[in-house]
Amino acid sequence: MKTISGYILFRAALLMGAIAISGVPATFAQTVDSGQNALGKSTIEPAYDDANGSVIYLLTPDKAPLPSNANSAATAPLYLVVYPLGSTIDANTLNCTPTNCDHVNVLPFPDPDYGALPGTSQVCTDFNGGSPCSLVKGHDHLVGIPPTGDFNVAWAVKLVFFTSAAFTDHAINTHITTAAQIWALVHSGDAVVADTPILFNCSKVSESTYDRGTPVVINFP
Repeated sequence: MKTISGYILFRAALLMGAIAISGVPATFAQTVDSGQNALGKSTIEPAYDDANGSVIYLLTPDKAPLPSNANSAATAPLYLVVYPLGSTIDANTLNCTPTNCDHVNVLPFPDPDYGALPGTSQVCTDFNGGSPCSLVKGHDHLVGIPPTGDFNVAWAVKLVFFTSAAFTDHAINTHITTAAQIWALVHSGDAVVADTPILFNCSKVSESTYDRGTPVVINFP
């Protein structure tokens, strides 16, 4: 079985510049929202409050600097949980799928458990700069919200992905909506949290603002 330290070392190099992200997560209320909505010169996405799993919405300006110019004291973590195709979780309940968000359409490195694709694959060429990758069902975003969490305008993206053990014990079928769930899976050896170079700006907005936007549609193979 793969070790966590091995994952972190291998991913660190592959993640540099591999992920482009803009907004955030989705669902806890009566309606489950999935995907980015474009509104004016910005995009809005659903996200989870990582303390209690409730849904929030984050807006990212189209011209926001990437990476953000914020100093470390003005940043907070955003946990981006990537689900494999084999997960039984309904894709429509995920914050993003490869066809409704413009970021992390694939796992940006080849993973034999997720299902590695050759670097010559059209999917990898189009969505991962020609580098080897793996297909995914979709992903969720988890962030801290006051008064229980760490919230800032600048977000440092932490990629959360499943280990081989999670495919064996079916942890890949767990819909993660809180930070407590993430760290429980990490401690059990079912998930890895890896730093990425992505630091971006966004702000919290209302569900009604999200609803006024136009859904983003991605031509994903």
